[in-house]
Amino acid sequence: MKIAFTNAKDPDLLPELETVGITEAMLDDYLVEITNLEQLSQIQQREYGEQYAETDIYNLKKAEIDTLFTRHRNLAKIAFEGDRQANTTLGIDYPKKVAFAAWFQQISNFYAQILANPDFKTKAEAVNIKDADITAMQTSLQEVSDVKNSQKKELGEAQKATDTRDAAIDLLYPKYTQLIAFAKVLFPDNQTLEKLGIIVKREGDLL
Repeated sequence: MKIAFTNAKDPDLLPELETVGITEAMLDDYLVEITNLEQLSQIQQREYGEQYAETDIYNLKKAEIDTLFTRHRNLAKIAFEGDRQANTTLGIDYPKKVAFAAWFQQISNFYAQILANPDFKTKAEAVNIKDADITAMQTSLQEVSDVKNSQKKELGEAQKATDTRDAAIDLLYPKYTQLIAFAKVLFPDNQTLEKLGIIVKREGDLL
């Protein structure tokens, strides 16, 4: 579109385009819209870059937590074998959750319940699940929750930037297609059309 609007101002082309109502002032306005569109595209790319960065941080943090939780959970299964109350309270018998909210709740409950029950704490410490480990995990859970919220925010901003850019394209593109349609009627020679960025298929070209 930028090539078409720029080259349409060429002295060899503009007089013919003016006969169908496309003026230099209009083309200048279109180029201002092109500049705005370029800026919107840059914003959109930046927003997605930030969103991907937050996603990478989130995935890494979540994987670290999940690895350590799996180890502690497996140790707890051995320590609390046959203890129905502990298995139920700690959620040891339940399958591991996948969705973030359920996953977060499952892990949070596991460590909170150990801290809240002296007997659980004693048995957990016996298999090297110490208070310091639990506190560190609770801190990590808060951090991953914060990153998840930030990731959602960045995703929303990236989508908004995409919608804004697409809306600008939707407004500008019909002006471009109209110019191209007029050009194909007004300029039958291939070289002139190619000057506007219109690809002309020549005889013998590969399909």
